[in-house]
Amino acid sequence: MTVKFVYTILSLLFVVTSFLPVFNIKHWSFRMADYLRVQLIGLLLIMLAIGFTLEGENTVYDYAIFALLLVTILHHFIIILPYVIRKSISDMSSDNKLSLLNVNVLQKNKNYEGLIKMVKEVKPDILLTMETNKEWEDAISEIESDFEHIYKIPKENRYGMHLYTNLKVEECQIHYLISEEHPSIEIRLRDKENNKFVFWGIHPPPPSPTEKPTSKQKEAELMKVAKSIRKHQIPTVVSGDFNSVCWSRSSKQFAKLSNLTDARLKRGIFGTFPAQLWFLRFPVDLLFHSKSIEVTILKTLPPWGSDHLPLFSEFFICPSTFEPKNTINSEFKEEVNTIIEEGKKAAKVEN
Repeated sequence: MTVKFVYTILSLLFVVTSFLPVFNIKHWSFRMADYLRVQLIGLLLIMLAIGFTLEGENTVYDYAIFALLLVTILHHFIIILPYVIRKSISDMSSDNKLSLLNVNVLQKNKNYEGLIKMVKEVKPDILLTMETNKEWEDAISEIESDFEHIYKIPKENRYGMHLYTNLKVEECQIHYLISEEHPSIEIRLRDKENNKFVFWGIHPPPPSPTEKPTSKQKEAELMKVAKSIRKHQIPTVVSGDFNSVCWSRSSKQFAKLSNLTDARLKRGIFGTFPAQLWFLRFPVDLLFHSKSIEVTILKTLPPWGSDHLPLFSEFFICPSTFEPKNTINSEFKEEVNTIIEEGKKAAKVEN
């Protein structure tokens, strides 16, 4: 087995893996490359560089491999480009800024003091925690005195969720949209100037060898949240562990149906998982918002013990902003309904 043969096999493997998400197949093995596009660009560039240093005269076949590598790099780059190109910071400002802290704590993590310290320093107007069970709830009870309203959904299956806020609350609903295992929170709030808005906290299950075999449940939950947002047309912020990268098909479908904007667009990738391996990080803790909401800050906070980096944001509501509703054709509506039905069926089988 020659070095060039091994090189060719590895190159083709990276190329084929890169294009698997193009196929609308829900199994986790077809979805994983979507999460690792940045890393695949690095690997493909390394393979391209190695190819030019191998001994021996290059053949037409070798140049075909180089061409495939270049096309695949371009494919990845086109997908992530909208997040890499930075936009100029808006001149809009407001004294009515709200802060949001989104934290997946990692249920087995015992650094309770780390989260308490973070919350005390950041002082968010809204705090969403995920993977918080009863042990976490009790361990961080010290922060409860800092918030007027607290909604607790402790679970032992790594899908517990807690929401804390000092804003005026009009209504809060706990939803189990696809499965009784996976809660989400919908809360209607008023900002400091009495503007109404809705916050959704979500944490659908990922497709992976250790979780769900397909992405059907995750995609169905995202579509149900999007349908609800579209129906009510109230300024909305959605945050949480989407278990979906911002450039994925499901994230784009979510944005299209909900008529929300991905806060990462032209701001940066802001990888949040895995926290301990910076070179492998990809963005799964996402933030979407209505066009009438201006996000002024979006950033990750330092590692503190969880496998996810916390996501911090500041935003304010522009109540006078005209927000046209995008058009959804019948074909897309049918696709959304199919996604939801497949997710419901998968929940009965995969759970």
